[in-house]
Amino acid sequence: MPAKKAVPAKKAVPAKKAVPAKKAVPAKKAVPAKKSPAKKAPIKKAVPAKKSPAKKIVSPKKAVPAKKTAGGKKVAAAKPVALTPAQKARETARKLREKELAVKAAAKKREADAKAREKAAAQARAAKAAEVLAAKKAREKVAADKLRAKEDAKKAREAETLRKQKEREAEVARKIREKEAIESAKRREIEAKQRANEKERLRRQKEMERRELEERKRREREEAIRVKAEEELARKRSSKPYTDDQAFLDEIKALLVSELEITNQQVTALDSQADELLVDREHVEFDGESNMDFGTDFDREQVKEHAERLRDKSEQITVALQLVAERSYGRCDNCYERIPKDRLRFQIPAFLCTSCRVFF
Repeated sequence: MPAKKAVPAKKAVPAKKAVPAKKAVPAKKAVPAKKSPAKKAPIKKAVPAKKSPAKKIVSPKKAVPAKKTAGGKKVAAAKPVALTPAQKARETARKLREKELAVKAAAKKREADAKAREKAAAQARAAKAAEVLAAKKAREKVAADKLRAKEDAKKAREAETLRKQKEREAEVARKIREKEAIESAKRREIEAKQRANEKERLRRQKEMERRELEERKRREREEAIRVKAEEELARKRSSKPYTDDQAFLDEIKALLVSELEITNQQVTALDSQADELLVDREHVEFDGESNMDFGTDFDREQVKEHAERLRDKSEQITVALQLVAERSYGRCDNCYERIPKDRLRFQIPAFLCTSCRVFF
């Protein structure tokens, strides 16, 4: 009978409570690797999810030693209690259940691990694909940036080329404008010079025409004066100033005849004196120390010169007598004006008036 009282050992089987391995199965929670961002976490770091401590919790054997009574007192293990067949059967069934539970837990864990690995692999593949995609996008972005930079550089070069071309065209246009302005200024200057030259030519032509007209008028006046002077001169040349004064002509003729006789006598006397001086020179001996012959020659030359002058005067008186005979004596040979009577009486003969005599 007392053995029946010992049956309460069933209460000690509370080891089932220790099987809370089901609660430990939360190894699924260890898979929180899902929360890790696939892009940032590499594949190797996501794999460690396999190291879930679920294995340590699943073993129910470790929970068995903690057999406690409902009052929390330890059951004495020193003396094993003999189990009845029913208890053994229940224990066996319990163990089988625990084993089945353990197998199921292991299967679930394996399934969870497989899912975790598959998920990790998928995440790794996704991360790799994302990385590849990111790398591709990066490459595409780099290529696009390069292409854009190339296009920008090309556009910049084209813009620079266009700017330089515009600058060259503007410079060429500026030079053309400057050249045209210079040529225009030169043309205007040339035209101005041509107009000035033409104006000066016309002025000179007018001046020449005016001068020619004045010169022609002057020549005409001079010609008129010359003709008038020649006519007057011709009249004067043919004039006979004292043709109406016969008494004066007779008086002048008498003076001229008297002067002619005196002059001829003087010439004869001088010729005789010159001959005498020549004869005297032939009779004088030259001794080399006397200058008598030199004085004789000098006197003779003076006498001859004086005689020659008197001969000229004699010829002039003869001409004057001819003019008296023509009644034209008393007219100036230079200005053909009348010579005053006093001069004709004083100067015998007289062919120039007092005014003209000053210049001759």
